[in-house]
Amino acid sequence: MKGQRVNPEKLNPMEMNSMSSMMGMMSLLQKIGKGKRKYSVKLEKNHKKFLVRFMTDIKKQFSETYADSQMKGVLTFFDYVKSACENKATTELKLSYEEFDFLKRLLTDSLKGIEAMQLKWYNLIKKATLKMMKVQYKEVLKQMK
Repeated sequence: MKGQRVNPEKLNPMEMNSMSSMMGMMSLLQKIGKGKRKYSVKLEKNHKKFLVRFMTDIKKQFSETYADSQMKGVLTFFDYVKSACENKATTELKLSYEEFDFLKRLLTDSLKGIEAMQLKWYNLIKKATLKMMKVQYKEVLKQMK
């Protein structure tokens, strides 16, 4: 990926934070799948089901935007998390530090996107589902810490 020059006087702090977050995410993407899975995260049944759905959605998005050869490690990581969460016998998810950090960043970025959504007053059903999703994201993140 080619670097891009930016005028620092024209950047606001929010853009700077998002660019910093994106650069951190890109460095994590390169390290995924190369570390040893030392960290274990205990997950409840509801959180495992949520992560299965989340991983399928994220995998679809990644496979549409990136070529398979570029993100081979990331796609195998998504498959690993999905298969580990689908297994009813296990309650733990083994992750390396980079994978753990990447998963937490994915969840927090998704939560920030949901919180930033502004809906009209007549979208009551959508507001209720987004509120439930926010609670679910927060619960999973709380359990991962």
